[in-house]
Amino acid sequence: MIARGRAAIAAAVLFGLLAAGCGPRMDLGSNVLWTALFEDGTFDEWTNVGGAANAYPDPADTIVVSSTYAHHGRYAAELTIDAGSDGTQENTGLTRKEGLPAEAYYSAWYYLPRTITVGTFWILFKFRLRTDANNSNTENEFYDLELTNAADGSLTLLLYDHQSGADVPLVTPTPVVPVGVWFQIEAFYRNAQDDSGRLTIWLDGRSVVDVSGQPMAPTPWVEWDVVDVGENLTPSTAVVAIDDCAISLSRVGPTGVIAE
Repeated sequence: MIARGRAAIAAAVLFGLLAAGCGPRMDLGSNVLWTALFEDGTFDEWTNVGGAANAYPDPADTIVVSSTYAHHGRYAAELTIDAGSDGTQENTGLTRKEGLPAEAYYSAWYYLPRTITVGTFWILFKFRLRTDANNSNTENEFYDLELTNAADGSLTLLLYDHQSGADVPLVTPTPVVPVGVWFQIEAFYRNAQDDSGRLTIWLDGRSVVDVSGQPMAPTPWVEWDVVDVGENLTPSTAVVAIDDCAISLSRVGPTGVIAE
């Protein structure tokens, strides 16, 4: 599922610092549980493991594998939404929700071709929950990692907790999200139902969020979404390229690019 959720809108749906083809490759070995590099030109790496790749509701919302942008190799996912000021949430994204571990690192590389003025919200990275791990009807929103504008108009990050209905304070206030270069978002998520729960998020290797010492979701079930979801954006057309996604038992980091 992809939803913004401050308005509780639910709907079916859904690494960076160097130019494409540059930089060392690091094989992280058996610690890597799953990757999506898009080099076969399809979304099969997602959909063949119970995931999804979707775009809705507007026909201008599209999700394709393209050679226009690539972090490494030839291809990357290109997600596009047309999110004007009409109050409609526009959605594109990639989802993993089958058999994910209660504790892992989640990494993806992003490229934003241009800056955007964010009116309502613009989401890149999500975790969702179930209140009953065996019942898909109990899926709900949890954490949204969003782009917002700093005082100077540049893009920065915001983490919204749907369960508390509040923004989560950042370790690094107003971290600058670059435009026109690849950047990595990585999260460590320990979905524990006691005080050992933790969510830590890094932007290009720098810690920006650290939620710890508290329970996470009510069940060990995990959904991870890599998305381009927005409402009231200027300009309304917002493109997000995504590449070199990984779920791992050890931290990938901005130099730990998954080997082919």
